[in-house]
Amino acid sequence: MSGNRIITIILSFLLVLALSFISLKLWVYTHPQDFGNISNAQPMSLDITTEDDHIMQGLWYEEEGDYANSYKVFDKLYNANHSKAYLLKKIHLSLMMNKNLDIANKELEDLYAKNPNDIEVLRLLVTLHLIQKNFSAAKNEAEHLISISNDPMDVEIASNAMLYANDPNKALAMLKKLYDETKSEDIAMRIAIILSDMYHEYYQAIDILEEHSSQFESQNTLYEKLLELYAKTDNSEGVIKTAHTLYNTTRDTKYLNRIVMVAWKYYKGGECQKAQNAIQDINNIKVLKDPETIGQWRKIRECTPLISNTTIQVHK
Repeated sequence: MSGNRIITIILSFLLVLALSFISLKLWVYTHPQDFGNISNAQPMSLDITTEDDHIMQGLWYEEEGDYANSYKVFDKLYNANHSKAYLLKKIHLSLMMNKNLDIANKELEDLYAKNPNDIEVLRLLVTLHLIQKNFSAAKNEAEHLISISNDPMDVEIASNAMLYANDPNKALAMLKKLYDETKSEDIAMRIAIILSDMYHEYYQAIDILEEHSSQFESQNTLYEKLLELYAKTDNSEGVIKTAHTLYNTTRDTKYLNRIVMVAWKYYKGGECQKAQNAIQDINNIKVLKDPETIGQWRKIRECTPLISNTTIQVHK
């Protein structure tokens, strides 16, 4: 498996966890009927005595990245009244910590046995299977998930499982359909990453990102990917255009260096005019930081373009 693919899979996995986090947090807040009175819950501190206090404390721990203490809070809440909302949150935190997975697996199996069409449970099951590298089970549960849910989030989760299960064709088909429905930049990026990093279809990936950026205001990450793809396909004009875009939004001189690199390539190939055209917007040498780049910029500025015979007018 290539390094790029590993990175893609890791990013995909983090997305699964992020999506699960969002959905579960919304579940807790939108199902207040499941939060009954807890008479046996022990306060975590002198200032935390009510159920609502415990909920907020658990969520606060989670926001701070203290998943262990958040887990303890929701475990105590669940043991007090066996609310499904607390159990789901507790399982989610197990997955975030990559701990207590055997317990989480047993809890999910029990929930699944009660209702195999529970979408929240299926989302967590897919994630658990991925963590445990049971990719075949993850794929099966993902297919079940999208057979009963049209939620874009679930399609994304399922596509991750397809990637892990080494079925990028299916993941790609799902994501393309989802992009047509949502026009999401994140989805466009994931399609481009699959096309370029797994299939080496650089031109198709470029087309996807170019079309999206022409219709919608896009983030720098999209232009970074475009810059990478233009470089791989030796598209000098694309590199220059995209590097300018990134410099204008970030003021990072590394993008000016990329422009000078392209111009220097023109210069070394005897195309002085093209080289000068490439750096025409870099008028102030002070914006360049790299000594080698500065030297190249000076030579390009000082070179004399050759005049073609066809451009010479003879006056009699």
